[in-house]
Amino acid sequence: MGIYDGLQAASRIVDAVGHDRIELVTITRDRICLQPARLDDGESIAKALGCVVPLDHRMFVPGHTLWTGERDGLEVQVRSVLRRPVGVAL
Repeated sequence: MGIYDGLQAASRIVDAVGHDRIELVTITRDRICLQPARLDDGESIAKALGCVVPLDHRMFVPGHTLWTGERDGLEVQVRSVLRRPVGVAL
C-alpha cells in the first residue's frame, strides 16, 4: 500500500466515526493513528472501528491506552485514556 491508499482509508475512517470526534490523524504507508478530540472517547471510537487489542502505556504521564486493529488492510491505532483492566487495583 502507498500513502495515497492510507489517505483514502483515513478519510473513510474519519467519516465513519465523525469528523468532530477526531483531533489528529497521522498516516504512514501501513498505519493510521487517531487522536480523539476527547481521550475519554477513544475506547468507543476504537471499538467502533474494530480495534480491540489494547496496549497500556502506564509509564507515560499521563498514561494512556493505545487500541489497535486492522481496517482496509492497514493497522489502525486509536489513543484513549488509560483503561483499568478488570482485577487490577490502582
